Amino acid sequence: MSCSSSAGAPVPCEPRRAGALRRTGGILWSRRPIAHTASLPQTVHGFVLLPAMHTTRSKSSFGPRPVGLLGTVLLALLLGGLSSSPVLAQDEPAGVLTGRVVDAASDAPLQDATVALWENTGGDSTLVRGTVTGPEGRFTIEDVALGAYTLRISFVGYTTERRPNTQPAPSPDEADLGTIRLGRTTTQQQEVEVTADRPAARIETDRNVYNTSERALSAGGSARTVLEDLPSIRIDMDGSISFRGNESVSLQINGEPASLQGQSLVSYLESLSADAVDRVEVIPNPSAKYEPEGMSGIINIVLSRDLEAKWNGGLTLGGERDANDRYGGNGSANVGFQAGGWRVVGTYSHRRDGEEDTDTRIVERLNGGGPSTWVDQNGREEEQDRSHSFRTDADYSVAEGTSLGLETSVSLRRGDENGRSAYREYTGGAPTAENVTDRYVRRLDNSSSEESVDGRLDFNHDFAQDHSLSAQVRYDRDLEGEDGTYNIYGFENGARLSTPRDQEIDVVNEDEQDGSLKVDYARPLGSFSLETGYKGTLRRLDSDQTYEDRTTVFTFDELIHAAYGTVSRGIGDFQLEAGLRAEAVTTTFDLSSEDEVTNSSYVSLYPSAFLTYKPSPKRQARLSYSKRVDRPGLWDINPIEDNENPTFQERGNPGLDPEYIHSFELSLTQRWGIGSVSVTPYLRHTVNEIEEVRFEEDINGRTVIVRQAQNLSTSTSYGTELVTTFNAGDRLEGTLSGNLYRSVTDGSNVTTDLSQDAILFSGRGSVRAKLRDGLQLELSQFYRPARDIPPQGRIDRFASTELALQQELLGGDGTLTLRVDDLLNDTNMTMWYRDQDLYQESNMQWGAREVSLSFQYSFGSGSNDDRGRRDRDYR
Repeated sequence: MSCSSSAGAPVPCEPRRAGALRRTGGILWSRRPIAHTASLPQTVHGFVLLPAMHTTRSKSSFGPRPVGLLGTVLLALLLGGLSSSPVLAQDEPAGVLTGRVVDAASDAPLQDATVALWENTGGDSTLVRGTVTGPEGRFTIEDVALGAYTLRISFVGYTTERRPNTQPAPSPDEADLGTIRLGRTTTQQQEVEVTADRPAARIETDRNVYNTSERALSAGGSARTVLEDLPSIRIDMDGSISFRGNESVSLQINGEPASLQGQSLVSYLESLSADAVDRVEVIPNPSAKYEPEGMSGIINIVLSRDLEAKWNGGLTLGGERDANDRYGGNGSANVGFQAGGWRVVGTYSHRRDGEEDTDTRIVERLNGGGPSTWVDQNGREEEQDRSHSFRTDADYSVAEGTSLGLETSVSLRRGDENGRSAYREYTGGAPTAENVTDRYVRRLDNSSSEESVDGRLDFNHDFAQDHSLSAQVRYDRDLEGEDGTYNIYGFENGARLSTPRDQEIDVVNEDEQDGSLKVDYARPLGSFSLETGYKGTLRRLDSDQTYEDRTTVFTFDELIHAAYGTVSRGIGDFQLEAGLRAEAVTTTFDLSSEDEVTNSSYVSLYPSAFLTYKPSPKRQARLSYSKRVDRPGLWDINPIEDNENPTFQERGNPGLDPEYIHSFELSLTQRWGIGSVSVTPYLRHTVNEIEEVRFEEDINGRTVIVRQAQNLSTSTSYGTELVTTFNAGDRLEGTLSGNLYRSVTDGSNVTTDLSQDAILFSGRGSVRAKLRDGLQLELSQFYRPARDIPPQGRIDRFASTELALQQELLGGDGTLTLRVDDLLNDTNMTMWYRDQDLYQESNMQWGAREVSLSFQYSFGSGSNDDRGRRDRDYR
């Protein structure tokens, strides 16, 4: 969804209110067996061996236009490489081994422990098969010839378990080795495994994973800082989160949809310390298993849950100062404990931010050939936010394969906003002194508050390998309030009067509650895998506004029943999956202050289909289709007005219908020892496109530009995303990404002026350099070129540069990070636009160059011994 003028041109929006690779021993392992040929890397018993490397991957946002010559060449190379891999011969009976690895003292499962099967010789010299343990410590080794082998299980900080004469069995029921307990090492040992930093990015079968916990650019920042530095993801000044240039994206936290929206969601992200974020997963085209919200897919923020020892903790302290002499600071602390089947983590963070935003705008209303009227506005706004965030996460293993979990979070925010906007109004051929008809200053004094709570109770049970049942009950509530006073001062003889000529009081209160129940079940069915589930969601919003002598009160209720099923099967190097999700939705919009009630109910089906071809861990092609939905956001239907600017007004539209998106995507990935290339052509066709439309309206004798979301007929976007990663040994790694797309909108159902056709592009590059042991430098650059606006207009280019320098301290337990955001101090947007009714020029700058310094320290028994485990990545 974007902002448009009545002619369909995008214009700046005013601020709104409220088979993966595994690493061990210096080698990357693939769990997919492949045959050895001269065209592939060296293999050992069907496993590809690659030198250990740092890989980074990034995505950026732009859209369609056919791929062009470069894209055609890349596609040809990738497809040619994909078609040249042989099929693995299977001449011997296959066996299997299963088991579970835990801590000998606490019985806590050990995730990512290395499990390797070797030829049964004294030196264990020939590797046969290998894998790593999953979240519950379980492992499975498949497709191995029957016979006697030596099994070795190892984990950094623990003794290595060696079991000669281990024999795989023909079926999983006969092959279970039970629970294998590893004891901690009592002295520091030289491990056989070679550890390495986690790659900054991974390309997986259905998603891109960005490991952010060790990035210097994230240190001392917030979860918003983490997202803003990732490819193809943007957070605009009004709180809109977009992916590949599209704001219809679903944001999840730990795999669950975020209950907050708009600026409230961004405020929550700002209250979360960056060190609480372990990684970010981007799923561009989700299957029917996932909720269908979000045209451009899902962004999942995974918060850190790792415990490195029985006791573990961390501390972060930071301060910042921007070019406008605004100061801020942050602090966070976390502590965790695990023993006897319990795992408990608690986190607290506090953040204080100050920011100064400026904007200028001049608007000429052409008045059909008569004398023009002008409005010249110049504004400055200062904001000060303070937030506290508490989070607890507890798991208890009731029995082997059965666990209960409880996760809670509380977020508190207070904000003060003071602004001053100067207005001059003119009538005549030009905005000159002799044509001034009015001059005034509008001062804003606003305070806001927000409290949110979220609780989740989880149950998980594993019957056997790939056979599981899980259930979750969730409740969250968000309370928001704003109390604003606008004082309008006139001028006399060029001097501002000391007494306001008018005063406006604006008080808004909102109470949103969400509750959900979901059940998921998965099991194998012969050669197929089945996943099915149900989710029921109830949402309620109570809102009221008092502006001067007018009160608006409304309630919005939404009930969703959803059920899904997916079936998948592997056939050689191919993986096929098909799914269907059905949803029944009922909504009630009660505008009690106007005695108006709107009811709506509908049933929708959301099919999905995926075909993946992966002949080796280095090559992959994935063709996918899914149908998705973008339901109107609460700010789109909310009739409460935004009165911050007297010349603009934002108005909700309770009659909005959902927009439905048909998404097609082809993802082609090729990896080499020095990096990777991923090319993703995609197409999105949208019915009932929701766009914000602007039109003029006379309100109380004043012509006001009104912004309101409306349903347009259709929209089609198609383009290509290109992502490349590179590395030079262990000293340098980086990513380059770009997104080029074409967007064609048919708004003829409202007016032909809303139809548009535009080609858009943006790109991002980042590089991380290890200057010496313990010292790294990181640089990131985002760029979006200038573009024309039909019928006449132009938006200037937009760029943002971030720089960070990080030094390890205290033997690696601490880090000191210096970060500069908006290094060139050019985060602003300038545009001009003309149609038959008006001409507008505007410039907006939010924030300014900011320098921050932060210190992070980790502590806890065993933390030094376990640091290698923390740094390794087996995916």
